[in-house]
Amino acid sequence: MIYDIFYISNTSVNTDAWNLFSKRFPAARKLENVKSFNDVKLKSFTKFFWIVWDDLVVSDNFIFDYRVAKWDESYTHVFKNGEYYDGISLFSKNSTVSEREFSNRFYVNKKEIDVVASTPKPYDKFYIDTYEEYLNAIETATTDMFWVIWDEVLVNPEFAFDFKVPKYDQHIPHVFKNGKYFDGICIFPKSTIVTQREFENRFYINKKEIDVVASMPRPYDMFFMSYDETNADINYQKLLDRFPLAKRVHGVKGIHQAHIKAAELSSTEMFWVIDADAEILPEFNFEFEQIPYYDRQRRINLIETVHVWRSKNPVNKLRYGYGGVKLFPKHLTMSMDITKPDMTTSISDKFQVMKEVSNITAFNIDEFSTWRSAFRECAKLSSKSIDRNYDKETTVRLRIWCAVGKNEPFGLYSIGGALAGYRFGTANVGDLEELSKINDFDWLFSEYTEWLPSLELHLKTKDRYKKETDVE
Repeated sequence: MIYDIFYISNTSVNTDAWNLFSKRFPAARKLENVKSFNDVKLKSFTKFFWIVWDDLVVSDNFIFDYRVAKWDESYTHVFKNGEYYDGISLFSKNSTVSEREFSNRFYVNKKEIDVVASTPKPYDKFYIDTYEEYLNAIETATTDMFWVIWDEVLVNPEFAFDFKVPKYDQHIPHVFKNGKYFDGICIFPKSTIVTQREFENRFYINKKEIDVVASMPRPYDMFFMSYDETNADINYQKLLDRFPLAKRVHGVKGIHQAHIKAAELSSTEMFWVIDADAEILPEFNFEFEQIPYYDRQRRINLIETVHVWRSKNPVNKLRYGYGGVKLFPKHLTMSMDITKPDMTTSISDKFQVMKEVSNITAFNIDEFSTWRSAFRECAKLSSKSIDRNYDKETTVRLRIWCAVGKNEPFGLYSIGGALAGYRFGTANVGDLEELSKINDFDWLFSEYTEWLPSLELHLKTKDRYKKETDVE
C-alpha cells in the first residue's frame, strides 16, 4: 500500500516547487498554511503518511517506497536532509507531535534513517546595505532563511554558499568571518527580526558564529592623482602592475578640487591617494588595520581621521609626510575647507602620521616640476599654514629644503624653489587668500618664469647661499 504524501508549507506553497513535485508524484496532496501536526494528520487516509516541506529538494533517487517494520510503528521515521535529520518524515496516524517538535522538525520519539531523501532548498541571496533593504528582504525571501552579503565585503571565491542551518537553529542569525572578525556575510531567519541597532553595528544579541572566512573587507578605493607631471603615465602603470584596481583622477584644476573629485568617485568610506610623482616602495602594500564593524566608536574615529605615510625625498633625503601616500575619509574630504593652503590638514581635526615609509616622492623630474614642488612645500612650512606642525621640526625641514641636494638631479631648482617659497610664505603669514595661490599651477608657472633668469645669480656664491638658508 502507498502511504499518503503531503507537500506542505506554513505559508503558501511555492508554485514552481509544487509543480515539479506533483509531476513526479501525482498522488501527492498540497497543504498550505499548516500550523500544527494535527492539520496534516486529520487529512490522512493511510496508517502512515509522508510529510514533505516545500523548502526541500527531493533527491532524484528517492521514491517514497520505505515500509515501516511492525516493531517500529510507534516511531516517527526521519530521513536525512543533506547532513541533518530534519527533512522528509514518515509519521504514524497514532503519533502525538507537539507544536514545538513539529516547527523545529526535531521529534522526541523518532528513528533516524540514514538515507539522504532530500537537500535543503538553497537560501535566497540579497546584496544589501541598509536596514530598510533588510526588512524588504524578509518580506520578499522565498526561503525561511536568506543570505545577506554586504556591499563593502569581497566574497571569498572559495565560499560556496552551501552552508545549511539545522531546523532547530533557524531562529537566530548565523554570522561568518569577514577577515578576522565575525561581522561579514550572514544567514538571517525570516521568523526573527533583528533591531536596527544590531543591524547597523553587525552585532546580534542572539547569534551563532561560524568559523569560516566567507569574505574579506573590501579594500579602500585607490586613486592616482595627476595633472601635468611628465612621469605620471609611467608611475601609474607601475601602480597598476601591482594594484590593478587603482583608478586615476587626471587633469582636474586645483588640489582641493582634484581630491573632492576622488572622494565623489570613491565607493568606500575611505580612499587612498597616491601622488603622480610617487614611486611606491616594493614592501608597501596599502595594508591597514581591520577594525570590527561592531566596534562603532573606533570605526567612527577611523573614518574621521586623515592618515599620512612618510615618503623619502630623493633630493634632500628628508623623510616625512610630504609626498607620502594618504588615506582620506570620503565624506569629510567632500566637504573640506577649500580656502586653506594645505589641503591635507584642512580635511579633519584628526590627523595620524604613520611611521612606515610608503614611497619615494620623485618630484625632481624636470626643472619646473621640481621648483614648483619645493616652492609649495616651503611656502606652507614658512607661513605655518600646516596645522599641528611643530615649530622646531618645521624650522629644521626648511633649512634642509633650502640648503641640501644641489648635486642631485635638478637639485638647484629644488633649492631655488624652496628659497622662493620660503620668502613668499614668510611675507604672507596669515593671509589665506594670498597663500591659496600656491595651489594655482598657472600662477606658479608665472612665478617660475620670473624667477628663472635669476637662477645663476640666485645660487652663485656659497656666501649668498648660506645667507639665504639661514632661516629663523
